[in-house]
Amino acid sequence: MKSNATIAMKLINVVLHRPIYSRNIGMCARAIANMGASRLILIAPQGDLSHEAKQGAAHAQTILRKATAYASLNDFHAAEGSGLRIALSGRDGSLHGPRPLDVLFKEWTNQADHLITQPNLPLYLMFGPEDDGLSNEEMQLCHAVCYLPTFGEITSLNLSHAVLLALYIARAGLKSGAEEKAAKHQPEVMPEPLYYPSETIRKWLEALGFDLSAKRVNVEKTLNRIFLSHAPAEEELRILDSVLQQTVRRLRK
Repeated sequence: MKSNATIAMKLINVVLHRPIYSRNIGMCARAIANMGASRLILIAPQGDLSHEAKQGAAHAQTILRKATAYASLNDFHAAEGSGLRIALSGRDGSLHGPRPLDVLFKEWTNQADHLITQPNLPLYLMFGPEDDGLSNEEMQLCHAVCYLPTFGEITSLNLSHAVLLALYIARAGLKSGAEEKAAKHQPEVMPEPLYYPSETIRKWLEALGFDLSAKRVNVEKTLNRIFLSHAPAEEELRILDSVLQQTVRRLRK
């Protein structure tokens, strides 16, 4: 049975606005196939789906062949209708500043009434052209602007690498949100009571003639502390119980 995160990934669309290089388009198709996302959308592509694109796609030819193309951003918005749109960019686009993509997913999935929690809602990850990315005007048409993590001196990512990383973070965010939601609806499970043969130990010591009347320190308390401090497994304690019971029976004879 597929998890909620796997099902949700099928609703994620990768949108490339004015992509320049054919090979990058193909490699983005491969990233979509790797991560199990829904489809590739191309808006006014400058690169075509030629031999280079097919080489970049490798085994993801189906994703590439079924890519949806729009002549303009207006055509895209008119055709796709409702859905959440996330712009991937290092610039803020005057939308409260860019946030890390993983932080955004955590914020959204923790809100019970947020759109992202609704079933069958498409999600669009929007990427701009390789040279300068999305413009501020284009980002203002999105619900949020996010950036991806980098840890080296070069902070810009190749387009296909950015798509792969964004899809991975989306997958992790949706999985975490689905697990937290499921956990909230799970009934509380009470832990099983600890099995410990305290009564058998007492009977064994009494059969051996030990005085157990001392309130603070006696051999029974000492043995219990020794046994429990070593955290024996339940099966080990049951074996001890059986040995002590047999010893008690023989002593009583």
